[in-house]
Amino acid sequence: MSKDPTPSEVVSGQQSGKAESRTSLARTLGRSTATLMTAAMIIGTGIFGAVGSATSRAGSGILIAMVLGGLIALATGISAAQLGVNYPKEGGAFTWARELNHKTLGFIAGCAYLGKGIFSLSVISLAFAAYSVQIIPTLPLQLFAGIVILAVVVLNFFHLQLTTKVLIGLMVVNVSLLGFFVAFSAPAVNPGHFANPLGDNGPFGVLAGAAIFFWTWDGFMRTAIMAGEIKNPRRTIPIAIVGGIAVAAVVFLAVAATTLGVLGSQSMGRDDVPLFRAATQAVGTWGGLVILASAWTASLSELIGDLLTASRVAYTMGEAKELPHWLGSVHPKFRIPRNAVLTIGLIVLVLALSFDLRRLLAVASIFTLTWYIIT
Repeated sequence: MSKDPTPSEVVSGQQSGKAESRTSLARTLGRSTATLMTAAMIIGTGIFGAVGSATSRAGSGILIAMVLGGLIALATGISAAQLGVNYPKEGGAFTWARELNHKTLGFIAGCAYLGKGIFSLSVISLAFAAYSVQIIPTLPLQLFAGIVILAVVVLNFFHLQLTTKVLIGLMVVNVSLLGFFVAFSAPAVNPGHFANPLGDNGPFGVLAGAAIFFWTWDGFMRTAIMAGEIKNPRRTIPIAIVGGIAVAAVVFLAVAATTLGVLGSQSMGRDDVPLFRAATQAVGTWGGLVILASAWTASLSELIGDLLTASRVAYTMGEAKELPHWLGSVHPKFRIPRNAVLTIGLIVLVLALSFDLRRLLAVASIFTLTWYIIT
């Protein structure tokens, strides 16, 4: 008596010697590339923006708070990895819910992720421009943000291998810059700032800090969302998610520990730009410039990663005819969802040119919260 193939058998069949259709996305991401890409998508702008706010709650317990947030991300990531293994297709929660016969929930999840991606792209492009204006004050902020968006769209127009190489290259630059910060600031670290590992507010403060810092880990699920472009997803996705979180954890803890050691929890918690302040205090003006360059690099990396995954969700929803079907088309040469990339890019461009950062951030937060509630 015959039986239906298991998901792993389906995947094996997809990776046999049969030629892939040129109208579908190509499985091009191997284990190492997927792991580094996951790390690159996690190590974004969050460490620059969230660590001060999280420290205001956790105090000197910020390091424990970060570990707790990382463990939650790891548990969630393992769950996402299992879903990606069972349903090795693009789309993330949109696809997973549909496979489990929850099409309405899947549609809401897909729309929430698209909203999150589109508004986050608008916010990050404006933040990227704002950092650049600090160095070149004559730059027109919104116009420069628009130019950056167009550049990111063009990059996503070509083979996925090119996009991932750029992402990984930016991560290497970013981690190197943060490494300089850690190494040159280390002599200014005061061991007394680590005397109370639970912080002044105790366990509840640590938990509050972990909750605030958790969104910094955003990016760990993106390999599962792009499961249709992963080679041997049954083995690659779990390794990529766990490995990516591990790499990011090392970077986050090293940077936060250095900042805490230089500033102390009170100064760190009051400052909106604690890394910049710590670098300037410990090293001097050039230390602050290193942090600005790191934030600039992280912003660009986050823009590329957000468009990469949001376009895949739009493609999957178009292919399923939950959105206009032409969004589900694939470029026959480059094997990327070019219509989805272009459409999202144009929407982001209009938003960035029309609204300020704070208004867009409020909407992005609503979509992000909806996405996480569903997933």
